[in-house]
Order: sequence, then C-alpha cells, then structure tokens
Amino acid sequence: MIVNNILKPVSAALAILALVGCSSDSTSPTTVECSDCAVITTVAADYGSSAISFIATSAPFTVQTGYVAQDVSDIRAATFGDHFYRLGRYQQDNISKWSFSNVDTPAWEFSVEANANPYDIVFVSETKAYVLRWGTNEIWIVDPSVESNADEAFFKTGEIDLSDYDQGNKSNAAAAILDNGYLYIVLEGFDANYVPQTSHLIKIDTMTDTEVDVNGAAAGNGYALTVKNAGDLELLGTDIYVAGKGRYASSYSTPPTVVELTGGIEKVDISGTDFSSALLVDDDDASVNAQITSVEIVDADKGYFTRYIGREDLDVIEFNPTTGVVQAAPITGYQGIDIRVIETDDNNQLWIGVGNATAPRVDILSTTTGLLEDTVALVRNPAAIKFADTTN
Repeated sequence: MIVNNILKPVSAALAILALVGCSSDSTSPTTVECSDCAVITTVAADYGSSAISFIATSAPFTVQTGYVAQDVSDIRAATFGDHFYRLGRYQQDNISKWSFSNVDTPAWEFSVEANANPYDIVFVSETKAYVLRWGTNEIWIVDPSVESNADEAFFKTGEIDLSDYDQGNKSNAAAAILDNGYLYIVLEGFDANYVPQTSHLIKIDTMTDTEVDVNGAAAGNGYALTVKNAGDLELLGTDIYVAGKGRYASSYSTPPTVVELTGGIEKVDISGTDFSSALLVDDDDASVNAQITSVEIVDADKGYFTRYIGREDLDVIEFNPTTGVVQAAPITGYQGIDIRVIETDDNNQLWIGVGNATAPRVDILSTTTGLLEDTVALVRNPAAIKFADTTN
C-alpha cells in the first residue's frame, strides 16, 4: 500500500462547477434548523431530479424539504458539525460543502476526478476526512475546512492506494466506519463483468494513513470476508457487522444470471491483532431465503436488516446480533413494499424510508416499543439517511 501525503491540485478541467439548479426548489428561508436532525437524500420517482430534506429527530418531527435541488439523481449526503456535504456520484464525480445557515450557496464544490463515483466521505476532524472513491483504486485524504473554490489546490492532501484489492474492476470501496483512531473500510470486490468476487474488510491507521495488517501470516493485509458483494457495515463494541448482497439476477448479462445467495450478515471480531469472523445470518437459510441489502444494530439483542425479494418488494426483519436468530415474520407493515433505506439514530428510533410514486415517506419507529412514532411525508423518494448533530 502506497500513501502519498503531498499537496496535489485537482485538475482544473475536472473541477468545472455544475451549480446550475443548485438553489432550493422551495420558498423556505436560507437557513434550515438542524440542531439535531436527519439529513435525507431524496430522488424523484422517474430519477430525473434530487434534493435534500431535513427532519427533526424528535417530536413533532418537523420537516424542511427541497433543498440543493438538481436535475440528477445519483447523489448522497454526509454531515459533520455545522455543515452537510453533497456527493455527486455517477457521471458527476464531485463533492460540495454546504452550511445549515446557508443552503442556497455552497462554500465550495470540487471534482474528485472523472469516473471516481464518490460513495462516502468520513470525517476524522474539521481538517481531515477520507473520500471513498468507488470507481478507482485510491481513497483520497482531504481537508474539508478549505474555505472556497479558490482553495482547490489545498483540498486533496494525499491518497491511499488500494490496487492490491483490484480483482478486475477496481477495489470498490463502498462503506466505512471510524473507531478509536482507525478507519474500517469494506471493499465490495468485482471482476471485469461485475461478478462478485472476494469482499474485504481493511483497517487504516488514521495517524499514519497506512494499512494495518489484520491477517497475520495470511497473504495480504486485508481480511477476506465470507459474504460477497459486501456494502454495509455497523459497529457494536469490538464487532463489525457486514451485510453482503451476493449476486443479483440480471436479464442483461450474457448469459442471463439468477440470484446467487452468497451473502448474509457476517460478524467480524476486530478486538485482536488478527480479525476473525462468523457468518451470523446466512441469506440462503430458510429463515431468510433472499438477499440481504442492509443491516442496522441497536444493541446486543436487537438488530434489523432489509430482505430483498425483488424490485419494490422488500421486508424489514428483526434479528438477534448475538445469536443470529431471525424473527419468523417481518415487522408488521413492512413486508413486500419498496423499502429504500433503514437507519437507527441515537434516540432509540428506527427510520424506514419508503418509496412510492405518489406518496413517498419516512416512518419513525421506536426500537424499544416497536410502535410507530410518526410518519413524515416527502416530495421525492428517500434514498439515504444521515444524522447531524450541530450541538457538539
């Protein structure tokens, strides 16, 4: 693994701003209230536009909708302190920084290079973050505190080379968690035809920006996972729970493919020098018998995952993160519908984003009682949920 901690300007040609249409598509004031809120990425049903909404995380769950509107759909959001960040993914390849006190104009917008497809940005501090660039073999180290577009040359401060994990179609860094000075990253792992190969979990020392060997005498530094097409992870104590989707069916493949249940939920013990793991929930088991697309952990006794049967046909299911026992039936009301995203917050609430062409919404459930606390209507379908806390 090679780390280049040098100041390196991003190509000016690739940093052309695309701010047309970035202003709010609502008549709401410039400032949004987000002392403690959910930042919701929303996408039109026809995938022709996107925007960001903000929902308070406690009653009355006030919603502010339609900010940073664009005529593209593949976006995600991230948050840190008093700012949120818009990640333009496929064929956009940029990141912009916005203040909750000014949602009309970004502080800056920078390219992360063509075909980089930024999946996430993970913050160590105000002045250091990591950009997961799914379409490349490098993670960028950046300084998000730069003040304007004029500071582009100081945005990227280094990179981490993941080319050792390229199995024919880049390393596919898809998700990451920061814990106790280390960055844990899941790499999906595809070959040139997007057939799932070996997914890996790697560990980066954020003080030195170097990879830590978690394999001992085994070849390579990263931990080879049992589940394939791993793309979501949760941390509880010294365990990381990784959800793998296996292989989707595709009528476009040559020859056409059917679903391969080679995923599930893998529980990885990261407490020792070398990682170890167990397949906690097998997607091929009779209790699941379908793909698992995401996982959320509440505590040692309660977690949730989404079960994918087909397009707009998903379930939310509770399971035990210690024993792996899966509840016999999905949560009442969340079976066979278009579940777009699930996330848990710090208030013992499960947020469920439900897609619908005419009535998209976010439902907020108590993880203690299992009861619905509120339903918040949206203009566009929810695609992702992040939680912001500007009080810390």
